[in-house]
Amino acid sequence: MAEETESNVAIENLAAVIGECRKCPLWENTHHAVPGEGNPRAGLMLIGEAPGKQEDLTGRPFVGRAGKLLEGLLSGIGLTRDDVFIANIVKHRPPGNRDPRDEEILACTPYLEEQIRIIRPKVIVMLGRHSSRYILSFLPVEFDRITEIRGTVYPALLFGHPVRLIPTLHPAAALYNPGYRESLEEDFRIIGRELAAAGNSTRQD
Repeated sequence: MAEETESNVAIENLAAVIGECRKCPLWENTHHAVPGEGNPRAGLMLIGEAPGKQEDLTGRPFVGRAGKLLEGLLSGIGLTRDDVFIANIVKHRPPGNRDPRDEEILACTPYLEEQIRIIRPKVIVMLGRHSSRYILSFLPVEFDRITEIRGTVYPALLFGHPVRLIPTLHPAAALYNPGYRESLEEDFRIIGRELAAAGNSTRQD
């Protein structure tokens, strides 16, 4: 219980720091930072790219149409948003929903890395090419298209803790290309199996 409280406090304190961050210009002309949310002792952590319009307005990750799809994918493997932790590579919305720039990723990812250290998930799922490219750079794994590596399980030691890394498509891609929905569902079945193999969905140490 003490460790659970410690994880909660650490995540909340980090969220407060992120809310005041001015390390790059992304905070300008935004409504809210989007630090991430969920179970601070989650066995499964999902990492997207950047907040969109609805996320910026609410300060919560994946609350738009892509978020509804993500919730359905989680439900398919017996999980809810409350069971997992959801974050993004960058914590403020890029103007016009453009891709985050390298210097913005460099400024923001120390927050993401600290979240991973606090949560110590058993499985990390990277949603889309930007989060996949960043996380897999620690191995390293190189790829041109996310479709080349989606659904692949990469065992790794990340920030001192063993974890399974699984890249997949961003749920938003399936909104524009319905054919990707089947690929996402297939990858989430793999995610469910890997999480089960790693033990309970919530860290118990």
